[in-house]
Amino acid sequence: VKAERVDVVVNGKLNDFLMTRTPIDGHPRTNGHARASDGFDPVSRQSNLVIETSNPKTPEELRQLLIEEVKKQGKEYGYFFKEVTSGFTFTGKGATNSFNVTPLEVYKVFADGRPDQLVRGVDLIGTPLSMFSNIIYAGNDARVFTGMCGAESGSIPVTAISPTILVNKVETQRKAKSQDILPILPAPGTK
Repeated sequence: VKAERVDVVVNGKLNDFLMTRTPIDGHPRTNGHARASDGFDPVSRQSNLVIETSNPKTPEELRQLLIEEVKKQGKEYGYFFKEVTSGFTFTGKGATNSFNVTPLEVYKVFADGRPDQLVRGVDLIGTPLSMFSNIIYAGNDARVFTGMCGAESGSIPVTAISPTILVNKVETQRKAKSQDILPILPAPGTK
């Protein structure tokens, strides 16, 4: 069955499901999203995840909106996760339904206008459904991530296209102490 585009969430509401060869109740046919690694039974999985907004904001607008949100909540600062890398999720019946994302570059953005402060040793954590409801704005700066996603049907290639998002609440935890030696020079091409 050829995979079709599926608009899973539209305007913040669940609209549809990814389905395997067997459609679910209330759906007359499948939409072709059974995927698996060799030797595994297929389950419904994403191939390309595209996040879009009907009201995109520039990076400058998002920064100002972050500062306004921090002030509104009476906090000293908010976090700006400039770059993230891999992560993982635990979801399903009887599971903890949580995620953990590894940030590469994180800053405290202060409500009083102080310069941003680099933060080290933090992981972004939470529960997926809670995080979705905390999204308040998205940017006009979509970027592409391509990687592998592991689950009960094995490890499969996936691509995600997402703009910067602004959330009104985020959970973090201290990263286990790393013995990594920090770079003494910036990476080529960075400022």
